[in-house]
Amino acid sequence: MKVDLFTIGNNLRELREEKAVTQMEVVEALGVSYTHYAKIEEGVRGMSIGMLFKLMQYYDTDANTILRSGSKGVA
Repeated sequence: MKVDLFTIGNNLRELREEKAVTQMEVVEALGVSYTHYAKIEEGVRGMSIGMLFKLMQYYDTDANTILRSGSKGVA
């Protein structure tokens, strides 16, 4: 299974926009650097499992929503 970092970044951007927060607000809440988070959202950097759990908690969602690729609702 191939990990599509670009799609994951788009998923995170959509979640952030739905929550109506800026990238700076996200990084302050998570305690990570702006550059680190921005590169994940841009799809040029992957994330650790720890970061995935932080994002799941922050956005009140599950891993499938963040990691999903393709059609919504398909596992």
